[in-house]
Amino acid sequence: MASKRRLRVAPPPEAPEPEREWEDDRDVSIEGTWEDWFNRVFLKYLYAVAVLSAACLLPLESMRSLQGDLGLAGAFISLLTVIPLGVWGFIRLWGAGGRWGSEPSD
Repeated sequence: MASKRRLRVAPPPEAPEPEREWEDDRDVSIEGTWEDWFNRVFLKYLYAVAVLSAACLLPLESMRSLQGDLGLAGAFISLLTVIPLGVWGFIRLWGAGGRWGSEPSD
């Protein structure tokens, strides 16, 4: 009867621990409570998705509801209002001195 072969493998050498990149990511490593994370990170991304959705849907709806050149003008005007208002709102909320920014105002 054949004998079984056994392979003996040396354990791998101790590898240095990889650097944790997430510790430098401000969105992941917020010190504080869940409320801080919710206000600073989650609402920021939700706001961005809402503004981008409005910037896509409002011009399309104005093109659909208004015919011809009037629809094109309505789409252009809606873009000219949604994007600056979205940027202004973002700066007011999360910019320097904003409500949930890095240095909240009093």
